[in-house]
Amino acid sequence: MGSIRIFHVVCLLSLLLRVCRVDCQTSQLSCSDELGANTPSNPRVPQTGKEPQICVSKTTCCTRQTEESLRVRAAKNIKTGLQTKYMAAKSSLLSLFDDLKGYFQGVIRESHRQSALFLINTQKNLTVAEVNVISNFFKDLENYLVDDKMELQDIVNTFFRNSFPLVLEYINPLGKTVSNSYKQCLKTNMDSIQPFGKRPAHLVGIFEQVFEPVRNLLSSVKFGKEVLSMAQQFNLTSGCKDVLLQMKFCSLCQGLNTVKPCHSYCMDTVSNCLTSETQLQAEWGSYVDTVFLLTESIGKSDLENFSNSIYKDLWNAATYVLIQKANVLSQVLDKCGTPTYIDAPASKTSQYANSVSPTPYVKVRLFAKMGDVKRSVYKLTSFFRELPRELCVVDELAAKQSNTDNCWNGKSVAKYTGLDTKPGTFLTSLESVNYFKMLVRKIQDKNVALKKSIVDRDGDDEGDESSGSASGTSGDNGNKIDGSACGADDEDCGSTASGRGNGKENEIPTVNDDDIEVSSTTQSSNMVGGGVGGLTSQKPGDALARGNSFSTLTVVPLFQLLALSLFVMLIRK
Repeated sequence: MGSIRIFHVVCLLSLLLRVCRVDCQTSQLSCSDELGANTPSNPRVPQTGKEPQICVSKTTCCTRQTEESLRVRAAKNIKTGLQTKYMAAKSSLLSLFDDLKGYFQGVIRESHRQSALFLINTQKNLTVAEVNVISNFFKDLENYLVDDKMELQDIVNTFFRNSFPLVLEYINPLGKTVSNSYKQCLKTNMDSIQPFGKRPAHLVGIFEQVFEPVRNLLSSVKFGKEVLSMAQQFNLTSGCKDVLLQMKFCSLCQGLNTVKPCHSYCMDTVSNCLTSETQLQAEWGSYVDTVFLLTESIGKSDLENFSNSIYKDLWNAATYVLIQKANVLSQVLDKCGTPTYIDAPASKTSQYANSVSPTPYVKVRLFAKMGDVKRSVYKLTSFFRELPRELCVVDELAAKQSNTDNCWNGKSVAKYTGLDTKPGTFLTSLESVNYFKMLVRKIQDKNVALKKSIVDRDGDDEGDESSGSASGTSGDNGNKIDGSACGADDEDCGSTASGRGNGKENEIPTVNDDDIEVSSTTQSSNMVGGGVGGLTSQKPGDALARGNSFSTLTVVPLFQLLALSLFVMLIRK
């Protein structure tokens, strides 16, 4: 009997607690200031004809007019959040583009520096005209990386075309300056004379293998930013504004000011509102994967070694002119006739040595740099798929995922069981569908083009520190370059003034007192350039006449001298 009484008492107390809790909750209901100035202090029974159409309840803080204002605000808030995410992603890609551009143009400048070190060890009196030819050559290579309209073949052909008159002028025994009209004739007829043989075409082929993937990587990053800008134009699906209103503001209309939408409720709602974005994830993810693979391929490439030894290919072209001297001179006379000269002052000598940087332009190894790029690219792989999470979780639009009972489910504070929407609520307009298809095709076309630049280097050792630049300090695990960017076993690269090398002196044949040491003076911000020094005459060479040739096989030292000197003309900065 006593136990029954105790049970009745417990039940009565439980009932009283529930009543008190309901009364307490009712007394806590108040209308938020977010609803506007004319909002009542507590929820009231709505007036007939002014009651809300979406946020329907027995008592409300909202009118139909208030609800329409909240409907617009709910969509605007989501769009503002989206724009913030897009701007952050585009800013990341822009920073990556600028970083890559600076790095690879630094690689070209380092290639220029290595060529300069080679030149100033073999020839002291470099003329301004000679230096300008090679300066423009490397500057064109820098511009090629970011200018889709420039072609490597045009860059290489321009370099050799401008070098040709200098070569002929150099071997002129009279030491005279060839007239501009005769120089133009030489340039015009260079393709038929072919003084450098097939070396220019060979160099173009190598350049395409090495530099095209780099330009494509830069282009792909820029294209990624373009895709994000185009995706920003997507519209919310039809009916989305009503659902966002219900998720974000209907709780306020009921006087529940502190409750947030349930996590799953927010994720489902935002995902359905961003149908175009979520559907674009598949193509975007595939595209980013391709950029990732391209970056990996470049990191394993021989870009460093090749860039730092371009001067060797130009050397080969110069020696070819010497070997074919008789034939070249014969064709020159056939095409352009007897040389005409002009009275001109002695050529000015460029202060080339003083303008060469004493330190490398590239401080980080290629494979290490590409590793950093891969990590940056990877962060954007799931950009579109993560948008709902970014808005609901990161921006704290929704309640915590662990809070499943005390959150807003669209109708009340209770567990979320799924969206209660009519069929066709989340439809996409025909215009939006066509825009989406256009963007997908654009990404697919770019993806196909990028894949052609990827070279499978799975057999290469990605961590091989013997390739590319000189080994870095142990503290950086070989990722940083210390001294010269030449390979450790490259005896022809640079000079003893820079880099570790192999401890040997520069083994390039020297020309007696024409050798010059690299200035240790820190260079100006103009890097490798060239002020103009005093006046000096160009060295006379052999006669520019039919059949006036010599045996390069029996006069080896002289051959080396001429080859080195001619090479100087071909690579100027």
